[in-house]
Amino acid sequence: MELQNSTVLVTGATGNMGPYVTDSLVDSGATVIGTYVTETARDDVENRVENADAVSYYQVDLTDQAAVEDFTETIVDDHGSIDHIVGLAGGFSMGSVNDTDAEAFQAALNRHATTAFLTVKAFVDHLDDRSSVVLFSSDRAINPVGGTLAYDVGKGAVRTLTESLDAELDARVNAVAPFLIDVPGNREAMPDADFSEWTAPEAIVDEVLHLLSNEGVTGQIVPMTGGQSEVAE
Repeated sequence: MELQNSTVLVTGATGNMGPYVTDSLVDSGATVIGTYVTETARDDVENRVENADAVSYYQVDLTDQAAVEDFTETIVDDHGSIDHIVGLAGGFSMGSVNDTDAEAFQAALNRHATTAFLTVKAFVDHLDDRSSVVLFSSDRAINPVGGTLAYDVGKGAVRTLTESLDAELDARVNAVAPFLIDVPGNREAMPDADFSEWTAPEAIVDEVLHLLSNEGVTGQIVPMTGGQSEVAE
């Protein structure tokens, strides 16, 4: 399936992976809609996105069901409908079980799973058997390492959400599950890490485009480590 002339909603479009995904989608000929939370993030993305002028950005709190429903109405008014969803909304967090309180735990679930759930729920009537949903889980949801408990559980919920949505929807639903992504923000946060083990953002984008356009792939969680991908068993 060609992405040209399709409309793709990218949540969390101003985050670390957002510019890579939106630029590639624009280059593929898609109409791209991006969401953001803060004006600071929106202003900053102008300096990081080559095709920023071609992306329609909207500010919305994707953890708030009423806000997401209002956003959906706006998108219908402005664009008519959407064809595909890429769920990037989220955010990394540290903390072991001893360091994580109920508020931090719930916040992680909201950032990762609730945002994805409410987005798909709001646009479910737009999605048919030609549509694709690509969500972002994590290698830590498959192989937890400790010290990032709330993040791991939040991304694990995305993995289960992906599989559950695939069982319910006519649309194809998949997720990528990268290891640490080699983007400037992560290098700044972990300057002493071994970057050679991290996942290249370009490799992730290639996989996202593959999952969006390949009509034969659905219900898959695709681990990505060191720029290589393999389907999880």
